[in-house]
Amino acid sequence: MITRRLRGRFLAGTVVAIAAIASLGGGVALAADHAVAISGFAFSPPNVTVTVGDTVTWSNSDATAHTATADDGSFDTGTIGANGTGTATFSTAGSFPYHCKIHSSMTGTITVEAAAGGTGGSGATSPPSDTDPVVAAPAEVPLGSLLAIVGAGLIAFVFARRRIARD
Repeated sequence: MITRRLRGRFLAGTVVAIAAIASLGGGVALAADHAVAISGFAFSPPNVTVTVGDTVTWSNSDATAHTATADDGSFDTGTIGANGTGTATFSTAGSFPYHCKIHSSMTGTITVEAAAGGTGGSGATSPPSDTDPVVAAPAEVPLGSLLAIVGAGLIAFVFARRRIARD
């Protein structure tokens, strides 16, 4: 009799804990990297929409150097040589028209949307330019989903064990 009560309380506690962790972990958002190609003295795509915290990487395939510089000065990749890359990470929502300082006819716009549940930060930042290619991280399963799957498996195990114990 005592063992059944303990098992029942353990099972109930486990379900509540898994539900609480899943609700906390389900809202986690990962920053993304967006690619803009520089080719033929043009940005492609010229207009990109990202979320606060995301990074944009410009890859130059032209034989001449370019920049990606915000019209308001909020970000600047610096000079991106042939086959090089430059990045900017955006920490606030807004619209950021940009151009190439070397070739003023090259223009584009980065539109930054607020992250879910957030209001944005203080401004766009520009980490140091990087000449290494950017490798995208593999897609990950959200923590909440993973915990829900593990929890469902644990509950199924407990019920199966109880059924076997009765037989």
